[in-house]
Amino acid sequence: MIRLEVASTGPGFHHDLTADITAALVDAGAVEGLAGVFARGSTVGLTLMRYEPGAVQDLLRALERAAPHDGVRYMHELTTGDPNGFSHLRSSLLGTGLLVPFRDGALDISPSHRVVLFDFDLKPATRTVLVDARLKGEDR
Repeated sequence: MIRLEVASTGPGFHHDLTADITAALVDAGAVEGLAGVFARGSTVGLTLMRYEPGAVQDLLRALERAAPHDGVRYMHELTTGDPNGFSHLRSSLLGTGLLVPFRDGALDISPSHRVVLFDFDLKPATRTVLVDARLKGEDR
């Protein structure tokens, strides 16, 4: 299992993980197959997207409409006192795991697409992303 650490600045943070995942898989001796990518936490999200300013802003705006931050008191806050209910919902909507094809030393995805980590929580944190793939010599 490969472990990547990403320093997040908090709400609205996004980071292109594609090069980090690729380098880690190559360093670990991964072979052709599917790489499982999982972001640990209940206030983060992973997606495969065209990573450009307009697309990022469109996604964030859509998530804001689906799970607004301002003006809504979520049951999560009412039952726990934690005001980040919107971030848990956004994480659930986006998801925290992906399967990404890998071959010939690269992720086998469109050149315009990237694996992107989003952080929806209210404060900065170090985020952990786990990557698993078949390594040379492994029989699965």
